[in-house]
Amino acid sequence: MFGDCIVERLLGKGGLGFVYLVHGSDGKRYALKTLCTNATENSPEYKQRFAQEANLMMTLRHRNLVRVYDAGEDAERGICYIMMEYMPGGTLKDRIIEHGAMSVSDAISIATQIAEALAIAHFHGVIHRDVKPDNILFAADGTPKLSDLGVAKLIKGGGDGTETMQGVIIGTPAYMAPEQILDSSHIDERADIYSLGVALYEMLTGKRPNHGSTVMGMLAKAVKGDPLPDVRTMRPEVSASVAYVLSLMCAPKPENRPITSRAVADLLVRASVNGLILPDDPPSHLAERNKRKGGWLAKLFRRIADKLGG
Repeated sequence: MFGDCIVERLLGKGGLGFVYLVHGSDGKRYALKTLCTNATENSPEYKQRFAQEANLMMTLRHRNLVRVYDAGEDAERGICYIMMEYMPGGTLKDRIIEHGAMSVSDAISIATQIAEALAIAHFHGVIHRDVKPDNILFAADGTPKLSDLGVAKLIKGGGDGTETMQGVIIGTPAYMAPEQILDSSHIDERADIYSLGVALYEMLTGKRPNHGSTVMGMLAKAVKGDPLPDVRTMRPEVSASVAYVLSLMCAPKPENRPITSRAVADLLVRASVNGLILPDDPPSHLAERNKRKGGWLAKLFRRIADKLGG
Protein backbone atom coordinates (compact mmCIF):
# COMPACT_ATOMS: atom_id res chain seq x y z
CA MET A 1 0.00 0.00 0.00
CA PHE A 2 0.96 3.59 -0.57
CA GLY A 3 -1.56 5.87 1.10
CA ASP A 4 -4.94 4.58 -0.07
CA CYS A 5 -3.47 3.06 -3.25
CA ILE A 6 -2.60 -0.58 -3.91
CA VAL A 7 0.81 -0.97 -5.53
CA GLU A 8 0.65 -3.55 -8.31
CA ARG A 9 4.12 -3.59 -9.87
CA LEU A 10 7.22 -1.60 -10.81
CA LEU A 11 6.97 0.13 -14.18
CA GLY A 12 10.46 1.59 -14.35
CA LYS A 13 13.30 3.21 -12.48
CA GLY A 14 15.87 5.92 -13.04
CA GLY A 15 18.67 7.67 -11.26
CA LEU A 16 16.36 9.58 -8.94
CA GLY A 17 13.51 7.21 -8.20
CA PHE A 18 10.92 4.65 -9.25
CA VAL A 19 7.61 4.54 -11.10
CA TYR A 20 4.92 2.07 -10.00
CA LEU A 21 1.55 1.02 -11.35
CA VAL A 22 -1.02 1.55 -8.60
CA HIS A 23 -4.78 1.17 -8.16
CA GLY A 24 -6.48 4.13 -6.54
CA SER A 25 -9.45 4.01 -4.18
CA ASP A 26 -11.59 5.14 -7.12
CA GLY A 27 -10.79 1.89 -8.95
CA LYS A 28 -8.63 3.59 -11.60
CA ARG A 29 -4.99 2.86 -12.43
CA TYR A 30 -2.29 5.50 -12.02
CA ALA A 31 1.46 5.81 -12.39
CA LEU A 32 3.08 6.65 -9.05
CA LYS A 33 6.49 8.30 -9.33
CA THR A 34 8.56 8.33 -6.14
CA LEU A 35 11.86 10.00 -5.32
CA CYS A 36 14.62 7.94 -3.69
CA THR A 37 15.03 8.99 -0.07
CA ASN A 38 18.81 8.87 -0.34
CA ALA A 39 18.64 11.35 -3.22
CA THR A 40 16.71 13.73 -0.98
CA GLU A 41 19.13 13.28 1.89
CA ASN A 42 22.28 13.65 -0.19
CA SER A 43 21.08 16.56 -2.34
CA PRO A 44 18.10 18.75 -1.44
CA GLU A 45 18.24 20.06 -5.03
CA TYR A 46 16.78 16.75 -6.29
CA LYS A 47 13.80 17.13 -3.98
CA GLN A 48 13.30 20.69 -5.19
CA ARG A 49 13.42 19.58 -8.83
CA PHE A 50 10.95 16.79 -8.09
CA ALA A 51 8.49 19.27 -6.53
CA GLN A 52 9.07 21.61 -9.48
CA GLU A 53 8.08 18.87 -11.94
CA ALA A 54 4.88 18.19 -10.02
CA ASN A 55 3.88 21.84 -9.85
CA LEU A 56 4.58 22.38 -13.54
CA MET A 57 2.70 19.31 -14.71
CA MET A 58 -0.34 20.01 -12.54
CA THR A 59 -0.51 23.49 -14.08
CA LEU A 60 -0.16 22.53 -17.73
CA ARG A 61 -3.06 20.92 -19.60
CA HIS A 62 -2.96 19.49 -23.12
CA ARG A 63 -4.07 16.24 -24.74
CA ASN A 64 -0.42 15.49 -25.56
CA LEU A 65 0.95 16.14 -22.06
CA VAL A 66 0.87 13.42 -19.39
CA ARG A 67 -1.53 14.64 -16.72
CA VAL A 68 -0.57 14.91 -13.05
CA TYR A 69 -3.37 14.44 -10.50
CA ASP A 70 -1.63 14.75 -7.14
CA ALA A 71 1.80 15.34 -5.61
CA GLY A 72 3.31 15.68 -2.18
CA GLU A 73 5.31 13.92 0.50
CA ASP A 74 4.08 10.81 2.29
CA ALA A 75 4.24 11.69 6.00
CA GLU A 76 4.63 8.08 7.16
CA ARG A 77 7.52 7.16 4.87
CA GLY A 78 8.96 10.58 4.09
CA ILE A 79 8.82 9.79 0.37
CA CYS A 80 8.05 12.47 -2.22
CA TYR A 81 5.62 11.33 -4.91
CA ILE A 82 3.71 12.35 -8.03
CA MET A 83 0.47 10.62 -9.03
CA MET A 84 0.24 10.67 -12.82
CA GLU A 85 -1.89 9.42 -15.66
CA TYR A 86 -1.01 5.80 -16.44
CA MET A 87 0.24 5.31 -20.00
CA PRO A 88 -0.19 1.61 -20.90
CA GLY A 89 1.20 2.03 -24.41
CA GLY A 90 4.81 2.29 -23.23
CA THR A 91 7.42 4.71 -24.55
CA LEU A 92 8.49 5.78 -28.00
CA LYS A 93 11.92 4.36 -27.19
CA ASP A 94 10.33 0.93 -26.61
CA ARG A 95 8.61 1.09 -30.00
CA ILE A 96 11.78 2.06 -31.83
CA ILE A 97 13.77 -0.71 -30.14
CA GLU A 98 11.10 -3.30 -30.93
CA HIS A 99 10.11 -2.25 -34.46
CA GLY A 100 12.91 -0.01 -35.72
CA ALA A 101 12.13 2.81 -38.15
CA MET A 102 8.51 3.96 -38.26
CA SER A 103 6.40 4.88 -41.26
CA VAL A 104 6.93 8.47 -42.35
CA SER A 105 3.29 9.35 -41.67
CA ASP A 106 3.39 7.92 -38.12
CA ALA A 107 6.66 9.69 -37.33
CA ILE A 108 5.36 13.02 -38.61
CA SER A 109 2.11 12.60 -36.68
CA ILE A 110 3.91 11.91 -33.40
CA ALA A 111 6.39 14.76 -33.88
CA THR A 112 3.58 17.17 -34.77
CA GLN A 113 1.57 16.32 -31.66
CA ILE A 114 4.60 16.63 -29.38
CA ALA A 115 5.40 19.99 -31.01
CA GLU A 116 1.88 21.13 -30.12
CA ALA A 117 2.40 19.99 -26.52
CA LEU A 118 5.71 21.87 -26.39
CA ALA A 119 3.93 24.96 -27.70
CA ILE A 120 1.70 24.92 -24.60
CA ALA A 121 4.70 24.51 -22.28
CA HIS A 122 6.61 27.27 -24.07
CA PHE A 123 3.57 29.55 -23.98
CA HIS A 124 3.60 29.20 -20.18
CA GLY A 125 7.30 29.95 -20.04
CA VAL A 126 8.60 26.40 -19.64
CA ILE A 127 11.47 24.81 -21.55
CA HIS A 128 11.42 21.01 -21.26
CA ARG A 129 15.17 20.47 -21.85
CA ASP A 130 14.95 16.67 -22.08
CA VAL A 131 12.76 15.86 -25.09
CA LYS A 132 13.63 12.30 -26.16
CA PRO A 133 11.87 9.01 -27.02
CA ASP A 134 12.09 7.86 -23.39
CA ASN A 135 9.88 10.79 -22.38
CA ILE A 136 7.25 10.33 -25.08
CA LEU A 137 4.62 7.85 -23.87
CA PHE A 138 1.45 6.41 -25.40
CA ALA A 139 -2.05 6.25 -23.98
CA ALA A 140 -4.30 3.23 -24.48
CA ASP A 141 -5.75 4.78 -27.64
CA GLY A 142 -2.27 5.44 -29.06
CA THR A 143 -2.15 9.16 -28.31
CA PRO A 144 1.49 10.26 -27.77
CA LYS A 145 2.12 12.36 -24.68
CA LEU A 146 5.17 14.22 -23.41
CA SER A 147 6.26 13.45 -19.87
CA ASP A 148 9.02 14.22 -17.37
CA LEU A 149 9.39 17.94 -16.84
CA GLY A 150 11.85 17.23 -14.02
CA VAL A 151 14.67 19.15 -15.67
CA ALA A 152 12.44 21.86 -17.12
CA LYS A 153 13.43 25.49 -16.83
CA LEU A 154 11.11 28.41 -16.19
CA ILE A 155 11.91 31.25 -18.57
CA LYS A 156 9.41 33.70 -17.11
CA GLY A 157 9.34 35.18 -13.65
CA GLY A 158 12.82 34.14 -12.53
CA GLY A 159 14.26 34.40 -9.06
CA ASP A 160 12.10 31.52 -7.78
CA GLY A 161 14.80 28.95 -7.18
CA THR A 162 14.13 27.05 -10.39
CA GLU A 163 17.19 28.29 -12.25
CA THR A 164 19.83 25.75 -13.21
CA MET A 165 23.34 26.10 -11.84
CA GLN A 166 25.61 27.61 -14.46
CA GLY A 167 28.06 25.15 -15.99
CA VAL A 168 25.96 22.07 -15.19
CA ILE A 169 24.77 20.06 -18.21
CA ILE A 170 21.05 19.30 -17.82
CA GLY A 171 19.36 16.89 -20.20
CA THR A 172 20.46 13.91 -22.30
CA PRO A 173 23.54 14.69 -24.45
CA ALA A 174 22.49 12.49 -27.39
CA TYR A 175 19.43 14.72 -27.96
CA MET A 176 20.81 18.09 -26.89
CA ALA A 177 21.10 21.14 -29.09
CA PRO A 178 24.70 22.34 -29.48
CA GLU A 179 24.07 25.42 -27.34
CA GLN A 180 22.59 23.23 -24.59
CA ILE A 181 25.68 21.01 -24.51
CA LEU A 182 27.87 24.10 -24.25
CA ASP A 183 25.74 25.86 -21.61
CA SER A 184 22.40 24.41 -20.53
CA SER A 185 21.62 27.41 -18.32
CA HIS A 186 21.21 29.83 -21.24
CA ILE A 187 18.84 28.28 -23.78
CA ASP A 188 15.37 28.98 -25.12
CA GLU A 189 12.52 27.13 -26.83
CA ARG A 190 14.66 26.37 -29.86
CA ALA A 191 16.69 23.87 -27.85
CA ASP A 192 13.53 21.76 -27.40
CA ILE A 193 12.86 22.07 -31.14
CA TYR A 194 16.31 20.66 -31.87
CA SER A 195 15.78 17.73 -29.47
CA LEU A 196 12.42 16.94 -31.06
CA GLY A 197 14.16 16.98 -34.43
CA VAL A 198 16.67 14.38 -33.24
CA ALA A 199 13.79 12.24 -31.96
CA LEU A 200 12.06 12.59 -35.35
CA TYR A 201 15.28 11.57 -37.12
CA GLU A 202 15.41 8.47 -34.90
CA MET A 203 11.77 7.65 -35.65
CA LEU A 204 12.45 7.84 -39.38
CA THR A 205 15.70 5.85 -39.39
CA GLY A 206 15.60 3.68 -36.27
CA LYS A 207 18.87 5.22 -35.07
CA ARG A 208 20.01 8.49 -33.58
CA PRO A 209 21.98 10.67 -36.00
CA ASN A 210 24.89 10.65 -33.54
CA HIS A 211 24.66 6.94 -32.76
CA GLY A 212 27.90 5.66 -31.21
CA SER A 213 29.28 9.11 -30.47
CA THR A 214 30.80 9.82 -27.07
CA VAL A 215 29.81 12.82 -24.99
CA MET A 216 33.18 14.40 -25.81
CA GLY A 217 32.61 13.70 -29.50
CA MET A 218 29.21 15.38 -29.39
CA LEU A 219 30.74 18.31 -27.51
CA ALA A 220 33.36 18.68 -30.26
CA LYS A 221 30.62 18.66 -32.92
CA ALA A 222 28.69 21.26 -30.94
CA VAL A 223 31.71 23.55 -30.85
CA LYS A 224 32.35 23.01 -34.56
CA GLY A 225 28.68 23.45 -35.49
CA ASP A 226 28.37 20.41 -37.77
CA PRO A 227 24.87 19.79 -39.21
CA LEU A 228 23.23 16.39 -38.92
CA PRO A 229 23.44 13.98 -41.88
CA ASP A 230 20.62 14.21 -44.42
CA VAL A 231 17.92 11.80 -43.26
CA ARG A 232 17.46 10.61 -46.86
CA THR A 233 20.88 8.93 -46.84
CA MET A 234 19.30 6.31 -44.57
CA ARG A 235 15.65 6.70 -45.60
CA PRO A 236 15.45 7.63 -49.32
CA GLU A 237 11.64 7.61 -49.38
CA VAL A 238 11.47 10.61 -47.03
CA SER A 239 10.30 13.57 -49.10
CA ALA A 240 12.48 16.60 -49.74
CA SER A 241 9.94 18.71 -47.81
CA VAL A 242 10.14 16.56 -44.67
CA ALA A 243 13.94 16.37 -44.90
CA TYR A 244 14.08 20.15 -45.25
CA VAL A 245 11.92 20.81 -42.18
CA LEU A 246 13.98 18.30 -40.19
CA SER A 247 17.16 20.11 -41.23
CA LEU A 248 15.65 23.38 -39.97
CA MET A 249 14.68 21.82 -36.64
CA CYS A 250 18.22 20.48 -36.20
CA ALA A 251 20.11 23.49 -37.54
CA PRO A 252 23.36 23.86 -35.53
CA LYS A 253 22.66 27.54 -34.86
CA PRO A 254 19.42 28.32 -33.00
CA GLU A 255 18.76 31.42 -35.11
CA ASN A 256 18.26 29.15 -38.14
CA ARG A 257 15.58 27.03 -36.48
CA PRO A 258 11.85 27.78 -36.32
CA ILE A 259 11.31 30.18 -33.44
CA THR A 260 8.20 28.46 -32.04
CA SER A 261 6.96 24.90 -31.68
CA ARG A 262 3.66 25.95 -33.24
CA ALA A 263 5.57 26.92 -36.35
CA VAL A 264 7.24 23.48 -36.28
CA ALA A 265 3.85 21.73 -36.11
CA ASP A 266 2.58 23.79 -39.03
CA LEU A 267 5.70 23.14 -41.12
CA LEU A 268 5.51 19.39 -40.44
CA VAL A 269 1.86 19.24 -41.48
CA ARG A 270 2.60 21.13 -44.69
CA ALA A 271 5.69 19.02 -45.41
CA SER A 272 3.71 15.80 -44.97
CA VAL A 273 1.57 16.75 -47.99
CA ASN A 274 4.43 18.40 -49.90
CA GLY A 275 2.87 21.77 -49.28
CA LEU A 276 6.14 23.66 -48.91
CA ILE A 277 7.99 25.71 -51.49
CA LEU A 278 11.62 24.84 -50.87
CA PRO A 279 14.41 27.41 -51.31
CA ASP A 280 17.08 26.86 -53.92
CA ASP A 281 19.87 27.01 -51.36
CA PRO A 282 20.66 23.91 -49.28
CA PRO A 283 19.99 24.19 -45.52
CA SER A 284 23.70 24.71 -44.76
CA HIS A 285 23.58 28.01 -46.69
CA LEU A 286 20.49 29.36 -44.94
CA ALA A 287 22.41 31.37 -42.35
CA GLU A 288 24.31 33.49 -44.87
CA ARG A 289 21.30 33.87 -47.15
CA ASN A 290 19.14 34.88 -44.19
CA LYS A 291 21.73 37.47 -43.21
CA ARG A 292 21.94 38.91 -46.74
CA LYS A 293 18.16 39.14 -47.12
CA GLY A 294 17.62 40.96 -43.83
CA GLY A 295 16.47 37.99 -41.75
CA TRP A 296 13.83 36.65 -44.14
CA LEU A 297 13.80 33.22 -42.47
CA ALA A 298 13.15 34.66 -39.02
CA LYS A 299 10.42 36.89 -40.47
CA LEU A 300 8.80 33.88 -42.14
CA PHE A 301 8.70 31.95 -38.87
CA ARG A 302 7.26 34.97 -37.06
CA ARG A 303 4.51 35.30 -39.66
CA ILE A 304 3.65 31.63 -39.19
CA ALA A 305 3.65 32.06 -35.41
CA ASP A 306 1.46 35.17 -35.59
CA LYS A 307 -0.98 33.37 -37.89
CA LEU A 308 -1.22 30.47 -35.41
CA GLY A 309 -1.58 32.80 -32.45
CA GLY A 310 1.58 31.90 -30.54
